[in-house]
Amino acid sequence: MKKSLPSRSALIAFEAAARHQSFTSAAAELTLTESAISRQVAALESQLGIKLFHRIKKRVTLTKAGLLYSQQVRASLLQMEQDMNNIMSHGGAREILELAVLPTFCSRWLIPRIGSFYQQYPDITINMSARSVIFLFKETSFDAAIHFGQPNWPGTVADFLFPEEVVAVCKPDLIPSGFLTNPEDIQNYALLHLTSRPDSWCNWCENAQISSVNSMQGAHYEYFSILISAACAGLGVALIPRFLIADELEKKQLIIASNVPMKSTDGYYLVYPEDSLSSNSVKKFRMWLLNQ
Repeated sequence: MKKSLPSRSALIAFEAAARHQSFTSAAAELTLTESAISRQVAALESQLGIKLFHRIKKRVTLTKAGLLYSQQVRASLLQMEQDMNNIMSHGGAREILELAVLPTFCSRWLIPRIGSFYQQYPDITINMSARSVIFLFKETSFDAAIHFGQPNWPGTVADFLFPEEVVAVCKPDLIPSGFLTNPEDIQNYALLHLTSRPDSWCNWCENAQISSVNSMQGAHYEYFSILISAACAGLGVALIPRFLIADELEKKQLIIASNVPMKSTDGYYLVYPEDSLSSNSVKKFRMWLLNQ
């Protein structure tokens, strides 16, 4: 027999109690009585057949199972709220384009330009969500994605946008002379890394024809936006695509530390399922983006 799912009210009561580690605080947040929270949690424990809280006098603490379940319930409730907001945004006459984007590309390149798209197409709304890895479109709600790499995303069409040139940069006062005349001197500075590109400094050293540098030493950061902030803070030298730091270079917040060429064989692409050009919003966004 199929088991019934816990009620949403019981899950909400449990999540609040778990987050606060207190039935009293959960009751205050949800404008319920403490006894109502206690009954909801007890009913949930009875349905699951698992004890979620240790009850010691008037104090409650999560059991190991309760801690694990609270994390899962919190994520599920947040996803339900996001799904509700997403579907509500599709109401009305506006067309919606769901776009997966690279986080720093989005904030540094796409967002500053997207206003011109809305001027041309005021009836289209673009929802943007961060994605850094390849996924199956049929398993998501995305209509298109901005991709960095090779145009080998299965089941999609890939439109080339532009290539990438990476430069070694740092805060100006990190290198008083303003430039490393000998690339091998890079070994005197902390190297800052992007987690998703662990071989970048190794490739840079190979291009510079130097082998004495420990290219793996230094801190790692998940996104280019964090890497840029670390470089601007003087934490070391970073390899960053030139187009992402045009403002920092112009304002002298960052300088090019060594002019070793690093042109990537990968590039930026707009990718979308093969049948997506039948979508008016995808077709118009594609035309606008390629013009950019």
